[in-house]
Amino acid sequence: MRTIDPFEILDGKAIKFLDVFGVEDGIALKSKYEDKTYWIYDYYCMHQSCDCQEVYLEFVEARKNNNQAGQHFGIRVSFSDHKFTLEDYNISKQKAMDIAEDTLKYSNDIMALFKQRYQQMKEKGTQIIMESAKAAKMPHVHTEPVIGRNEPCPCGSGKKYKKCCGAA
Repeated sequence: MRTIDPFEILDGKAIKFLDVFGVEDGIALKSKYEDKTYWIYDYYCMHQSCDCQEVYLEFVEARKNNNQAGQHFGIRVSFSDHKFTLEDYNISKQKAMDIAEDTLKYSNDIMALFKQRYQQMKEKGTQIIMESAKAAKMPHVHTEPVIGRNEPCPCGSGKKYKKCCGAA
């Protein structure tokens, strides 16, 4: 989890579900294809007035050796028709499409989970914006240290404040 900047939300940036909620729900998304495991990270727009109705899924090959970059690709999935478009990939387009289709086609529950997470992200986005607005509206009280009557005067004369600058 990380702190989400309200400007990220207002700019319409897609934000990873794990960055906002961590692993609260205990669900780790992954897919197996041709003896390779791919972690799936889901990104959503959190802006409350945006009605994009889609999820961006990033597939990252799980590697035992973290020194090398694994295969990865991203798809954007529409909630209305469940169709997806390939957007970012470092593997063949056909293989990426096959992995995505294999992952999404055989699980009806996965789209329900993404829709639920979409709603959670929208609600959390609204909450973050509201908290930010409240913090911005709070008056800033500038406090200076109060000088007591019997303390030395801050002007440096060496006299007590009540006998020097504090005399009224």
